[in-house]
Amino acid sequence: MTDPNALLTPRTRLRIARLIVEDGYPATMAAKMYRLSPITARKGAGR
Repeated sequence: MTDPNALLTPRTRLRIARLIVEDGYPATMAAKMYRLSPITARKGAGR
């Protein structure tokens, strides 16, 4: 079970990864959409 206050749930990580990997969004743009740092977005896409 995930923390209800968690910003990054497994579902959110998957959405970010799909934006970057499948849809070709730059990590910086995907990060802005989810209010994350680009480094965190890249980590999610790498998993």
